[in-house]
Amino acid sequence: MTLDLRETTSGVVGAIFNVYFGLPFDVIKVRLQTQSQQSRMYRGFLDCFVKTVHQESVRSLWKGAIPALSSTILENAVLFSANGAIRRLIYDSPNSLTTMEEALVGSAAGFFSAAAITPAEVVKCRLQTYQHAESMGILRCLKSVVRESGFAGLTAGLPAVMLRDVPFNFCFFGSYDHYTNWFLRLMEVDSRRELHPMTVLTAGGLAGATSWTLVFPADVIKSRMQVDANLTFRHCVRSIWRLQGLAGFYRGWSSCVMGSFPADGSLFLGVEMTHRLFAHLEMQS
Repeated sequence: MTLDLRETTSGVVGAIFNVYFGLPFDVIKVRLQTQSQQSRMYRGFLDCFVKTVHQESVRSLWKGAIPALSSTILENAVLFSANGAIRRLIYDSPNSLTTMEEALVGSAAGFFSAAAITPAEVVKCRLQTYQHAESMGILRCLKSVVRESGFAGLTAGLPAVMLRDVPFNFCFFGSYDHYTNWFLRLMEVDSRRELHPMTVLTAGGLAGATSWTLVFPADVIKSRMQVDANLTFRHCVRSIWRLQGLAGFYRGWSSCVMGSFPADGSLFLGVEMTHRLFAHLEMQS
């Protein structure tokens, strides 16, 4: 597979947009997902938001920003690079795929991104949860994980990350293509490059909200496993079901969906604007 630096760069720019618009919602989501039934600290999204700001300041909403940024930059650099490489490897016309083909390529690229981001995801979840709040340093958190579980602790939750990211990217790229095609027909334009930036943001936000809703249970399992490295996938599923039932697999869903719209919309906006910049520079040269 041949890699294109422009695709990697667009993924990096999109990741930066994604993190700073979406991280406050992600912090609330992880805290809601990982609280136990016996010691519930938060009644819901708003209660968690108010208590977090009141007890720890507004800055705490960007807790774990550096590992989140490194994780998201790595994830999207790998994701969009792999996506482009797979398209060129399999299809003769990589720029004119059907919605189903876009979805399949996205899911294949998800295997690569999931493996790449798991260690940073472990650190991010540890830093975001209340019981690990005192461990504000990334290096200190890394040492804590390795001390508790060895280097294997940095791969905690990998099966759940795969279970989340492969179907997520199938939905994400497929639904983004569906929504952008709908806007193209609605606005009677021929190319995505002609869409207004706010339309790109809206299509990306809708794609993110749709995809997160479908794969959210896997994200709950991933967060639990990454906060407690001793949990196995099977034990985690059984524990959530026994203590909280089906609702336990959707704890933090509202925060996730509310955050996914601006975050994933900004991701695709950053990717699209970067491609437009490269196209403009090529025309000028």
